[in-house]
Amino acid sequence: MASQRPVSRGSFGPGSGRPLTAIRPPQTAVRVGTAMVPSTGRPGTRGGPLASPGVLSAQIKVADRPVTQQGLSGMKTGMKGPQRQILDKSYYLGLLRSKINELTMESSKLQKDIDTFNQENSVYLSYEKRAEVLAGEIKDLQGQLADYNMLVDKLNTNTEMDEVVNDIIMLKAQNDREAQSMDVIFTERRE
Repeated sequence: MASQRPVSRGSFGPGSGRPLTAIRPPQTAVRVGTAMVPSTGRPGTRGGPLASPGVLSAQIKVADRPVTQQGLSGMKTGMKGPQRQILDKSYYLGLLRSKINELTMESSKLQKDIDTFNQENSVYLSYEKRAEVLAGEIKDLQGQLADYNMLVDKLNTNTEMDEVVNDIIMLKAQNDREAQSMDVIFTERRE
C-alpha cells in the first residue's frame, strides 16, 4: 500500500496541473490601499516603518524628502560616514586655517565698511560746507528782500521821496558810527 504523504506547496492535485485551492498558501504580498493611514503600510515604504537595522533604520518623514518639478530630491543625511577618529596635528592645522580664513573675511568686510563710512563722511562734510555757503547767501538775499519790501510799503503809503532819502542818510550815519566803534573794540582786543 502507498503511504499517504501530506500535501506540500509544490504538490499538485491528481492530474489537474494546478495546486489545490484548499491547500494554496496564503498570499504574502498585500497591496496598500490609497485610503490607508500613513505608517500602516508595508515596511520599507513611505507608509510603514523600516524593519532593517543600520544606516536606513531612521524614520523617514515626508518633509525630509521635498518634491521638486523634476521629482524627489536627495534626502538629508545626518552623517556621511564615520567621524575622524584621530585628532592629530593636521586636524588642528586645518581647524586653525579655517578660523584664520573666517577672521580674514571678517576683517576685509570691516575694512570695506570703514571705507564706505569714510566716503560717506567726506561727502557729508562737503555737503555741510556747501550748505553753510548757501545759508549765507540766503541770509543776504533775505536782507535784500526785506529792503525791497520796505520800499514797496513806502511807495504804497505815498511816502514822499525826501523822507526816504532822509531815512537813508540817517541810517548810513548810524551804521558808520557802529562800524567805527566795532573797529575800536577789535583793536583793543587784539592788543
